Amino acid sequence: MASKSRPNLSENPSKGSMAAPRISKASKVVSKSESESPSPLQNSRLSVERSPRSVNSKPTIERKSPRPSATPPDKQPPRAAKGSELQNQLNLAQEDLKKAKELLIQAEKEKLKAIDELKEAQRVAEDANDKLREALVAQKRAEENSEIERFRAVELEQAGIESVKKKEEEWQNEIESVKNQHALDMAALLSTTQELQRVKQELAMTCDAKNQALNHADDATKIAEIQAEKAEFLSAELMRLKTLLDAKLETEGGENQVISKLKTEISALNDELEKAKGYSDKLSEKETFIEQLNVELEASKMAESYARSLLEEWNKKVEELEMRIEEANKLERSASESLESVMKQLEGSNDLLHEAESEVTTLKEKVGLLEMTIGRQRADVEDSERQLRTAKEESLEKSKEVEALKSEIEKVNEEKAQALNDEKLAASSVQTLLEEKNKLISELENSRDEEEKSKKAMESLASALHEVSAEAREAKENLLNTQAERESYEAQIEDLKLVLKATNEKYESMLDEARHEIDVLVCSIENSKSVFENSKVEWEQRELHLVSCIKKNEEEKVSLEKEIKRLLYLLKETEEEANINREEEAQLKENLKEVEAEAIQLQEALKESTAENMKLKENLLDKENELQSMFEENDELRIRESESIKKVEELSKLLEEATTINHPEENGDLTDSEKDYDLLPKVVEFSEENGHVGEDISKVELPLNQEELQQNTAEESILSNDKAANIAAPKPEEVSEKVKEEETKEKEDSVEVEFKMWESCKIEKKEFSPEREAEPESLEEEVDSKLEPESLESFDKINGNAVTENIDEPKQQQLKKKKKPLLGKFGSLLKKKGAAGNQK
Repeated sequence: MASKSRPNLSENPSKGSMAAPRISKASKVVSKSESESPSPLQNSRLSVERSPRSVNSKPTIERKSPRPSATPPDKQPPRAAKGSELQNQLNLAQEDLKKAKELLIQAEKEKLKAIDELKEAQRVAEDANDKLREALVAQKRAEENSEIERFRAVELEQAGIESVKKKEEEWQNEIESVKNQHALDMAALLSTTQELQRVKQELAMTCDAKNQALNHADDATKIAEIQAEKAEFLSAELMRLKTLLDAKLETEGGENQVISKLKTEISALNDELEKAKGYSDKLSEKETFIEQLNVELEASKMAESYARSLLEEWNKKVEELEMRIEEANKLERSASESLESVMKQLEGSNDLLHEAESEVTTLKEKVGLLEMTIGRQRADVEDSERQLRTAKEESLEKSKEVEALKSEIEKVNEEKAQALNDEKLAASSVQTLLEEKNKLISELENSRDEEEKSKKAMESLASALHEVSAEAREAKENLLNTQAERESYEAQIEDLKLVLKATNEKYESMLDEARHEIDVLVCSIENSKSVFENSKVEWEQRELHLVSCIKKNEEEKVSLEKEIKRLLYLLKETEEEANINREEEAQLKENLKEVEAEAIQLQEALKESTAENMKLKENLLDKENELQSMFEENDELRIRESESIKKVEELSKLLEEATTINHPEENGDLTDSEKDYDLLPKVVEFSEENGHVGEDISKVELPLNQEELQQNTAEESILSNDKAANIAAPKPEEVSEKVKEEETKEKEDSVEVEFKMWESCKIEKKEFSPEREAEPESLEEEVDSKLEPESLESFDKINGNAVTENIDEPKQQQLKKKKKPLLGKFGSLLKKKGAAGNQK
């Protein structure tokens, strides 16, 4: 049934999705009709506004009509009556159109309401489908849970039946073994009594008795081994029970205390088993002592220990049976709790089903209401269709009336053609009427379009109604399916209840049988207790004889304990020594760790030192390369010095020639000055025109020479700055060589300047009066003032930053002192030349 309901549910959304676009189309149509609806209203307003103008225009016709003389007076009133009738008919037509538009608007609003209601109905149907899906999912979950619980109940039943069968078989085997052991014990007791009597009567048969006692001892050891195997078997069973309890702990958290108690009891049982083993060892040790005294006493002791162990085992078995009974009770409780939980779940599922049924009933009611609303909407749609039909009929009648009006208007136009004044008014009225006719025609077309749209919307509504009715039918079918499934679930629940009752009856019968078996075992235990008490009374009398032997054994034990204490003392001493050795070893390890840490630090320091050494070596190599480059630069500078010395020698020769030329000029006349004028005609002409232009020429030539010097010195200073950054301390010899080169260059420049100044001064002296005598001094001052800062600047630029960085202040002062005598020499030469000129 669930498989059938799923495809129905899967089909519903598809149908809803098919209905949605149709509704959207209807809404689009409605929106278009709304957007287009104002146009006829506006047209109607325009027609209403224009209608009084036409009414007003017609009295003008009546006023102007009596003017023409040709028109007869009898025709005027019928024309006016026809115009008023036409206006009334037009007004009525306009009012009818307004009413039809209002009806159309109302129909559109009702359509929108119907669409909204259909959307709400679809939403409600979707909600119902969702709830039905949830109910189906809940039913499936309930089915799965019920099936799981069935499987669990069946498994628990099978496990319980198998465990009970196994326990019954084990109990029967144990009872049979106990009976056999009891018979053997009784036979052993009878044999021991007979052997005692024989020992008293026949001392010669002691060897045989000893052999028999040894055989009995072997039997007793075998019995002890059997008991150990039984204990292991019981421990295995206990482990299995532990696993079962752990499995149950996952489902039931309240059984932890029971498991802890079981563990404590098991540990106690294990301790008792270990004690029993210890006792067996002790008994084997004591048997060596007791064999010397009497074999009969050994047999009696073994019998007593065996009887006690049997009693303990019986007690343990009784306790185990009680624990198993408690476990069975707990299993019954857990089964009852699981049944209660299943019943609760079933009740919850029933509640969910009731809720689903109530929701289905509500959905049915809503579907009925939707059907009622759909019927009302259909009636409203039919009314709207009727109104549309009546509007169409009225529009046809109006169109006929309009045609009649057109014919009448044509007749009126023919009648009004007689008068010119009337024609103008008639033409204006005809134009207005034509406009109104066109408007009416457009309104009729719009109404037809709206009718077509309304038809389409009605068709979409009818399709949506069909779909809603189909969905309602599917929902009804789903409800019937859910009801059938619910009935099947109820039948299954009743079957489960019957099965649970049968299982409960089975468990109760099994528990009754187990209780009966427990009562039988208790009776057998009581009988064995009575037999044990009788045997105990007999063995107490024999124990009195063994007390003396036991005292001797205790004295030996005391001596052995003393030896053990002494050995323990020795062990403590050895342990203390071992602790001391351990502490020393720990200290040594710590020291070794510290040493290793220091070694690691030293290795790191060595690595750092090697890295620093490598860096220093690299720096040394770089400095060696820089020194080599410095040596190469020094060689280049020496070559330049040699070239500059050659230039200085050439300049000195020129100076000598100039001085030789100056001496004959002093002894000569004015004709020699004319020769000088011939040598320098351009300069003389320029000086005659501009006066003291010689000074300006010297000034212009000086800056040019100084610019060349500055360029050369700038290039050298750039090289020296680049190299001074890499060289830490240049040699003083190189500095002195540079200073000499600069001095020679300054001398050469100063000689050239002096020669040119001298020529200019000589020309001026010849041309002018003694007013020019003071000019040589001014020239000297100007030359000094120009040479001092410029030569200092050039000298500083030549040396660059290397001199300032590496030469101290006293060396700079020495250089300045050297510059001052050079300037003094230039000044003295100029003064001498000036004095010679004054003498002339």
